[in-house]
Amino acid sequence: MRTSVALSLTIIAAVCIMAFGGCAGMRPDAPEQQPQQQQANNDVPKKVLEARTLAQASKYIEAVAAYQLVLQEHPDTEWAPEAKYGIALAFVSADNPQKDYSAAVKEFDEFLSLYPSDKRAAEAKSWRQTLKVLLDAKKDNDRLNKNIEKLKMLDLKQEEKRLGR
Repeated sequence: MRTSVALSLTIIAAVCIMAFGGCAGMRPDAPEQQPQQQQANNDVPKKVLEARTLAQASKYIEAVAAYQLVLQEHPDTEWAPEAKYGIALAFVSADNPQKDYSAAVKEFDEFLSLYPSDKRAAEAKSWRQTLKVLLDAKKDNDRLNKNIEKLKMLDLKQEEKRLGR
C-alpha cells in the first residue's frame, strides 16, 4: 500500500515536471536565439543576468539570493516580476535537491498578487495548482502511513493477546 501511494506521487510529480519543464525558463536559450538575447541583455541589470546564469547553472540557493537582491534593488521595475517568478521556479526545479514546494506555492501566490497581468501569470497559476495537488497528496500519504502503522500495532497486540502473551 505504502509503495503504491509513493509510486503514485512519483508518477504525478514526473508528469508535472514534464508538463511544465518547457515553460520553466531555467535553461539556456537555443543557439540561434542567443545573439538577440545578447542585444536585449544590454538593458538588463547585472544582478538579473547573474541570477539567470546561476539558475541555468543549477546553483539554486545562489540564484534565489541574487533574485532577492534584484527585488530589493529594483522593486518597481520590469525586473521585479522576473525575479519573483525566478525565485518560485528555483524552488520547484527538477534538479534542485533542496526543492521546496510549500515555499514555491508562497512565491507563486505573491507573484500573482503583485503581478496579476504579467505574461507568466497563467503559468504561475498552473504551477501553483499543481503544487497544491502534490502537497495535498503528500499530506494524505503521510496520514495513511500513520494509520497503517497504528493498524500494525493493533494487529501485533491482537496477535499477542491471541497467543496469551
